[in-house]
Amino acid sequence: MVQRKKRRLIYELLILLLALLLLGVLLFRAGCALMPERTVYGAVWSSYLQEPENSVDLLVLGSSRAYCDVIPALIWQKTGVSSYCMCGPSQTASLTYYYLRECLRTQHPKYVFVEASGLWFGRIEEHSKTNVCYMPGSVNRILAASTCEAGILELALYPLQEFHFRVYSEDWNKPAERDGRMLCGYTPLYAAKPQTERGLRIPNVKPGNENYLYNLGYFRKIAELCRKEGIECVFFLTPTMRDYTPEQSARMTEDLRALPCRAVEDWTDLIEEIGIDSETDWYDSIHFNQRGAEKFSAFLADYLLELGLSPSADADAALWRSRWAYLQP
Repeated sequence: MVQRKKRRLIYELLILLLALLLLGVLLFRAGCALMPERTVYGAVWSSYLQEPENSVDLLVLGSSRAYCDVIPALIWQKTGVSSYCMCGPSQTASLTYYYLRECLRTQHPKYVFVEASGLWFGRIEEHSKTNVCYMPGSVNRILAASTCEAGILELALYPLQEFHFRVYSEDWNKPAERDGRMLCGYTPLYAAKPQTERGLRIPNVKPGNENYLYNLGYFRKIAELCRKEGIECVFFLTPTMRDYTPEQSARMTEDLRALPCRAVEDWTDLIEEIGIDSETDWYDSIHFNQRGAEKFSAFLADYLLELGLSPSADADAALWRSRWAYLQP
């Protein structure tokens, strides 16, 4: 009799645990399903996952200095190379690594370009919630969340708890003119703010301290993952009117070049060479508007040709032609 009661108790506990697990899965799936589609500000996962498998030649990762400055449709128009910006606002080094892992589940690009200012970011950044919670439901989402501040992991598992408040807003759900499928992660900025004086940008971490070395460790992981997958890795910095000190920039370049990557390109000072107009081509001191982004993307296209990057045969040419047409006035 006693044994029967014990077995019944164990059976009821198992049923309860199973019910709780199913409830957790349902809440997680509901939270992901009810999020508004993201069409701008970097990683547009819902659009990225619609790309034919292994059709992206170039994957661009990093912060807003990448998704505001790199125009995939223009690169395709000049080179035939298909590219995608899977970036995020203030994307930390650890999130960039897990973004790359998640991106490689459906694509195997020939090159991965990583915008490297994340080396100077802290482990905690104001947009980490958004960067994590728009990732697909996967192990990489959970691992990415575990590298952020307290509370992000819980939010990644149950996004409904803050769905309508601090994480998601109308800003992420732009109208059709910024359709994510057409822009491929690029976010056009239209206002022009003249930038005539260069200043210094104060990094969130100090060269050589614990946070800097922590970030550098994730850049190493990125380079090693690319090498393991047979992908060429390039770390780069876009032109800016607010740069780090010469000592900081030299330290960054030296440390990145010690990693197993194809190249490290510091383009912060190539403003005149690229033909940037200080009166018309800047949105602010570190981001181009659309005019400036067109010039930088043309420069980047020429660089890709110098690398010898050839177009993939698996890209949808008709789709890319429509993307280029979409950007025309």
